[in-house]
Amino acid sequence: MTDCWIVDLGHYLTPNGAIAPIDGRARQLAEYWTSIVVHATANFAHPPPLPCRRRPGREACGGHLDIHIEADSDAIHWSCPACRERGLIRGWQGTLWDGFNDPPLSS
Repeated sequence: MTDCWIVDLGHYLTPNGAIAPIDGRARQLAEYWTSIVVHATANFAHPPPLPCRRRPGREACGGHLDIHIEADSDAIHWSCPACRERGLIRGWQGTLWDGFNDPPLSS
């Protein structure tokens, strides 16, 4: 079993809500975690699959993430059934990537 990422998204954001790390691995991870938040909170009937970022043995995993929001804690849980990477994201509410904050579209 792989380790579990436990992320507080606020640790990766500037005071105005943008992703804080400018480049490097921290930036890549912050972008990955924000994409998970978008997938978890966007109002899609059938969201497009989000590919796993892992590269076991320097080869792309090929799996797609299972993503859901835990009802009692509001943490976003995600896992890849192919490589078993997994994690949870907290501190996403009210961020730029929180789709629940998007105003409804007018018809």
